[in-house]
Amino acid sequence: MFDIGFWEIAVIAIIALLVVGPNELPSLLRTVGAMIGKARRFIREARSDLDEEIRKVDELKRLMAKEAEIAELHKDIDTEKPGIPVNYSSKGVDDATKVRHITEDGKSAADPSLQPPAQPPHGSNK
Repeated sequence: MFDIGFWEIAVIAIIALLVVGPNELPSLLRTVGAMIGKARRFIREARSDLDEEIRKVDELKRLMAKEAEIAELHKDIDTEKPGIPVNYSSKGVDDATKVRHITEDGKSAADPSLQPPAQPPHGSNK
């Protein structure tokens, strides 16, 4: 991590021994070791959290691309057969959006071949 060699560590240890003294050096080394361990754990957890967030962003991008593809397919369907009602069966779609393609005057623009046959008028001999 820091590219410190053996001699650099030896010089630091000798200076620490002279400054702190032989009685306090073991407790100082334990404290420094514990602080380094905490820093490593913090860095590992932060990296893990960042990786998780990146994974979520990638998943969100994938879902958005899929949603855009589905919207494009719906647009293609709407332009190809504008008179046939489309029934969306996915969750979260309310009833008002399930049957589509109502003309401006309020009449259904569905394909006439899909409509039930007309009833004969009352009093007819048929």
